[in-house]
Amino acid sequence: MTRFIRTLSLALVGAAALAGCATGPRPTLVDAPATDDPAIAGLIDMLGKADDATFTAEYLITVNYGGATVNAAVAQSGPERSVTVGDIRYLWSSASQRTCTLVTGECANGIDDTRISDVQVTHQFWGRAMALRIHTDAGRDIGPARSYSVDVAGITATCAVIPVTGGDKSYCVTEAGPLAMYLGPDVSIELTSWSPEANPDLFGVGTT
Repeated sequence: MTRFIRTLSLALVGAAALAGCATGPRPTLVDAPATDDPAIAGLIDMLGKADDATFTAEYLITVNYGGATVNAAVAQSGPERSVTVGDIRYLWSSASQRTCTLVTGECANGIDDTRISDVQVTHQFWGRAMALRIHTDAGRDIGPARSYSVDVAGITATCAVIPVTGGDKSYCVTEAGPLAMYLGPDVSIELTSWSPEANPDLFGVGTT
């Protein structure tokens, strides 16, 4: 397993803190047991590459209770990262982390996940948050995961269906590491556009 898999337990302990305001460098994940299911382990391994990838990904997030839809975008290059969910943009650099509102152009220091809590995701929905979801589902599955591949937004993604009590959970991951698709009872996330380059327009405030 990669360093990402070996470092999950600290993220489990610190997940509540990440839901509020945070400052400092990008969080890293530490120590957790790996799953024995090869399909699940493979997806976690792939998600472990997301933090180091250079890319731009656009998503459609659908809240299944009520049917609300929100556009999201993630761009990353080196130490710079931008995550936009609706009107809220999270910006990282080597020197700062900010939570911004695009309509007003106002920013506050730190990462505040409460700003997007109505969408049922956190700013990490495209990477480490999905790894945590997969680990949770792996601990309560009722059968082996089923692997398959699918084309999403013009690229091939590796997927696994995890059977759990109450229904299946489906996860798909791009070869580069970021999420391609998640289908769950609470929310659905689908990649709609992919580029192996970081869109510079997403690293400012007031641009969408």
